[in-house]
Amino acid sequence: MRIRTVTKQDLGACARILAKEFKKQGEPWTVETAKNRLADFLFLEKHDRALNFVLEQDSKIIGFAFNEIIHYFQGKILWLGELAIDSNFQGKGFGKEALEFIEKAAKKKGLKTIILTTNKKENAFKIYKKLGYKQTNYFFMEKNLK
Repeated sequence: MRIRTVTKQDLGACARILAKEFKKQGEPWTVETAKNRLADFLFLEKHDRALNFVLEQDSKIIGFAFNEIIHYFQGKILWLGELAIDSNFQGKGFGKEALEFIEKAAKKKGLKTIILTTNKKENAFKIYKKLGYKQTNYFFMEKNLK
């Protein structure tokens, strides 16, 4: 497996993985909405505000991580925005390897904290905990504006 920086040409493959994998969690993503979401991170990258990577196996994209550098009370931190591994490649350690790669890249940028949201019912939650991520007192909340 190889991890490299995302290019604009990777958006389609990444969007297909996001839509497929997040639909399994009950989120109604389409390839188009996923592409729009991920394109936001490419915009941020132009301003040195993102760390975006794809995971490849035999020159095929099997996953990705799109991450935003934000200002927070601790200073600049990394928000792990979107991370997904194609289900055909899950359970093989690629997610763990991607997270370790992201952590090293964040440290090189001088960032000291990574924050993320995850679904407690998904396997990713267990992986994050094993890798030292701690649950905080904050909850993700939403309100549908009609």
